[in-house]
Amino acid sequence: MGTGGEAMRQNGRHTPNANTPVIRMLCAAVSKSSRGRNRILLGAVILGIVTLCMVFGVSFGKIQAEYLRSIRQSGTAASTYLEDGTKAQYNKIKSLSYIREVGRSWTPGYAYKEAGGESLCEITVLDKTAWDVMERPAYTGIEGHYPRKAQELMLPVRALEDLGIRTPEKGMKLHFIIEIGLFRTEKETFTLCGWYEDYAEPASNMAKGYISEEKLKEWGGSMEKPDHLLIRQKDSMDGRRTEEKLYDDIRMADTSQTFTGGNTYAYDAVNRFMGGYGMAAFGAVLVLASIFFLIHNVMHISMAKDIRQIGLLNTIGTTAKQIRGIYFRQILRILAVGIPAGVLIAALLLSAVVPQLLGRQYLARYGGAAGLDVLRPQMLALAAVFTGIVTAAAAGETIYRAVSRSCIEAANYNGIEQPKTKRRVKKAAALRRRTPKRELWYMAWQNLCRFRGRSLRTVLSLFLGLEVALSAVVIASGADQSHAIEARPDILVAGEFSSWGKAEGYGEEYKGRDPQDDPLETEGGNLALTSDNDYDSFSPVGEEVKEELLAVDGVKKEESYAAEGGYMCPLYTRKGVRPMVADKESETDENYTANLDTVIQLIEAGESGTIQILGRKEIEELKEFAEKSGSPADMESLENGTGVLLLHDHILSPAKEKQAEESVGEPILFSRLWSKKERDRRLNATAQEREKMGDIETEKSEKMTLCGYMDTKAEGFPALRRTWHGPRIDYFVISEEGFKKLGTAKKTFYMELNVEKGKELSAEKAVRRILTRENGRRGDEAGLFLISKAGLLQEAQSYIRGSRLILGILSMVLIAAGLMNYLNMMVTGLWSRQREFALMEGVGMTRRQLCGMLVIEGLYYCLLTAGLMLTAGSGILFLVHLYMKAKLAYFTFTCPWAVFGVMILVLACICVCVPLAVSRKTGRTGLAKRLAQSN
Repeated sequence: MGTGGEAMRQNGRHTPNANTPVIRMLCAAVSKSSRGRNRILLGAVILGIVTLCMVFGVSFGKIQAEYLRSIRQSGTAASTYLEDGTKAQYNKIKSLSYIREVGRSWTPGYAYKEAGGESLCEITVLDKTAWDVMERPAYTGIEGHYPRKAQELMLPVRALEDLGIRTPEKGMKLHFIIEIGLFRTEKETFTLCGWYEDYAEPASNMAKGYISEEKLKEWGGSMEKPDHLLIRQKDSMDGRRTEEKLYDDIRMADTSQTFTGGNTYAYDAVNRFMGGYGMAAFGAVLVLASIFFLIHNVMHISMAKDIRQIGLLNTIGTTAKQIRGIYFRQILRILAVGIPAGVLIAALLLSAVVPQLLGRQYLARYGGAAGLDVLRPQMLALAAVFTGIVTAAAAGETIYRAVSRSCIEAANYNGIEQPKTKRRVKKAAALRRRTPKRELWYMAWQNLCRFRGRSLRTVLSLFLGLEVALSAVVIASGADQSHAIEARPDILVAGEFSSWGKAEGYGEEYKGRDPQDDPLETEGGNLALTSDNDYDSFSPVGEEVKEELLAVDGVKKEESYAAEGGYMCPLYTRKGVRPMVADKESETDENYTANLDTVIQLIEAGESGTIQILGRKEIEELKEFAEKSGSPADMESLENGTGVLLLHDHILSPAKEKQAEESVGEPILFSRLWSKKERDRRLNATAQEREKMGDIETEKSEKMTLCGYMDTKAEGFPALRRTWHGPRIDYFVISEEGFKKLGTAKKTFYMELNVEKGKELSAEKAVRRILTRENGRRGDEAGLFLISKAGLLQEAQSYIRGSRLILGILSMVLIAAGLMNYLNMMVTGLWSRQREFALMEGVGMTRRQLCGMLVIEGLYYCLLTAGLMLTAGSGILFLVHLYMKAKLAYFTFTCPWAVFGVMILVLACICVCVPLAVSRKTGRTGLAKRLAQSN
C-alpha cells in the first residue's frame, strides 16, 4: 500500500474513489490530534488582526486628532495662500497634480453693532470648496446652512453671544453697520441662516461671519477676482517643496505676488508623531513583518509532527491532493473563526474606546471627539485580508513542502536540518568531562544548533517585534512636547503691543500656539507695536526694571539674556527698498534701471523699524549660514560695524529675491524718533496747530551699508533670539560697534530669565509683582507681560499626558505582540517536540532535568535577543534618533534602558514559566501514551 501510495504521489495522479466519508473522518482525526497547534494558530490570527488594527487605528487616530486640533486652532485646513489671485492662476493651480484642493475667499469688510464701536466680525464669502473642505472641518456644532440668498448670514456662537443672543434661531433678523473698504459703509439687515462653534483664539483671531456670493455681487465684488486663494497640497508634500513648485508652475501677476504658507496640518501631525511619512511607512512595514513572522513561525515550527502524519497518510494510500485538502480545511476553519473574532474585537476597541480616549486627551478644548473617526472599515478589511493571506501562504508553503517528501523521509522527519558539510567529530579523549548541570547547558545549546533554522527565525522574529516596540518608545519619549517647553527660558518678559494693536489681535498670537513655535512671531507691524510709545527714549524694558528683574531671588544673571537695540525710521535708496515694495511700470524701464546706480534718492519708510544688536557669536553663526547657503549678503560690513542686515520672514517671491541680491551694498540711513516732549506736544495739538508745526527734522545716523536681505525661514537658518518679528516689521540686525553709529540710546526689547531649581514659583511671583507695578506706572503706554515655562507646562499638561498615554498604549501593544509572538512560538515548539521529550525520558532523563534544559534553551533565546538588541538594535535606535532630530529640532534621545530591562525580564519569565507549565501538564500523561500520541 505504501508503494502504491508513493507511486500515485510521484505520478501526480490519484485513484478515483468514493472515500469522502473516510477523508472527513481523517480530517476530523488530524484536526483533533492537532487541536493544540490549531488553538495557537487561532490565537495568532486573532492577535494579528487586533494588533494590526490597534497599531494602525491608534496611530491614524492620533494623527487625525492632532490634525483636528490644529485646524480648529487656526480656523482653516488651508496650508498655502495666494493674495489677489487671478482666474487664470486659480484654474492652473487646480490642474496641478500635487494640489488637492483650491478654494476662493473674499473679505469685503467688517460688521459693527453700532457706528464707532468695536468690530464684531469680519464678513467673508467662500466658494463651495473653501467652505466644505477648508473651513467647515475646523468647526463643530454647525446648525443651519451656508448662506445662499443675498440677506442670509452665518455667524459663530461667540459673535452671537457678543450680540446677547444665547439661544439662536434660524430666521432671526440681525442689524449691522458694514464697513466696506476704507470709505464705504452700509446699513444691512441680515437673516440668520446658521451658526457654528469655532475654536480659534479670540484674542488673535477675529470672528468670521459668512455671506453669500449674491450679496458680494450686490456690493460690487466678484469671486472671479478673490482676495485670497486657499490652497492645500497633498499631505505627503512639505510646504517648502510645494512653494518651489508653485513658483515654477504658476505665472505671477507681478513680482510682489507671493505664495505664503507651509506644511499641511496632516503633514505636521505625522511629523510630530513619527518624524514624517518615510518613518511612518517604514514602521508600518516592520509591524506587518512582525505579524508575518508570528504566523509563519507558528506554522513552520508546528509541522514536524504533521510531516510524520503525512508520511503515514501517504503510506495508506491517501493522495497528495487529499492530504492538502485535509490540512487546508483546518486552516479555513481557523480563519473562519479567527478573522471574524479578530475584526469584532478590533471594531469594538476602535469604535468605543479609542475615539473617546483621543477626544478626551487631545480635543477636550476643541470640540471633543466630534468629527474624530477612528474606525475605518477599509482598515479592518485590509487587516483581515493581510492576516488571511499570510496564514494561507505560510500554511500552503509548509504543507506543500511537507507533502513533497517521500513516505520514508516524512515518517522519520524530526525537524533537524542536515548540515551541508560534514562536521568533524572530536575524539572522546579530547572531550572535556562535564558536570550534569553543565551537560544540560551543553544539550540546550546543541538543541538550538540542531534546529538552527527555527532558532534563527525565532530570535529574528523576537528581535524584530521588540525592536519595533523599543523604537516606538524612543520616538514617543523623544517627541514629547515637554522637551520643547524645557528648552525655553524659565521666564520671558517682553513689551506688549499698543492698545489698538492688541485690539486687532497682535501680540496675542502666542496664546494657544504650540510650545515649539516662536511666541514673539506676529502679524502686526511696528506701527501697531509702538504707537502708544513712539518716542526715542522709550525702552520696552526700562533700565530700572531690568535691574530689578535680574535682582530677583533665584535669577541666574550669567544665564539670563537681554535682547537689545532700538526703534528708528529707515531711509532706503530706491534700489534698496525695491524688494519690499510693488514694482511700478517706471521701475521696469531700462533707462530708469540704468540710473539707479548713479542717482541715490533716500526714501523714508512709512513706519519705524526694529534694529537688534547681535553678539559676536550670533554674527559668526550668520556668516556660516551665508557661506553654506550661498547668500550674497555682505557679512564683512555687518561684522566690522559699517552695515546692517535686513531679516525677513520669507516674504519675498523669487523675482524679489533677485532684486534683494542687487540691493547689497546700497547706502541706508536711520532717523531717530521724536523726543517724548515733541511727541506729547503734537498729540495735544489741534489739527491746525499740527499743520503749522510742519515736519520736524530728526537726527540721522551715519551712512551705513545695506548688507542685504536674509530669509529667516530658510533651511538651516540659525536659531537667533529675536524680539517681536514678522512679515510686517522691518527687522534689522547690527553689531555692537555699528549700533554706536546710529545716534540713539540702547534699549532692552525683552529678557529671558533662568532661575535656580526649586525657586521658579517664587521668582515668577516676584516678577509678576514688578510688572504689575511698572504697568500701573506707565498708564496708557504699552506695558510688559511674561510667559513662564511652568505656565506653558501646566497649559500643555493635558496634551502631554494624552500623547504619553496614547503612545504608551501603542508601545505596549507592540511589546505585547512581540512577547506573544515568542510565547506562541515557544509553546508551539514544545508541543511539536513531545516525541523527542518522551524518548529522552525513556532513556532515563528526569522531568526536572528536562524542564531545566528547556528553561536553559529559553534563556539562550533571551540572551541572544538581548545581545542582538544591544548591538544591531542600538545602531537602529541611533539611526532613528538622527532621523527624528532632523525632523524635530526639540527631539531628545533617551536610551530606554528601563523598558529594555522590563522586556528582557518578562522574556526570561516566559522562558521559565512556559517549560514548567508544559512539564506539569505532560507529567500527568504516561510515557507510553505520549509516545503513541506523538506518533
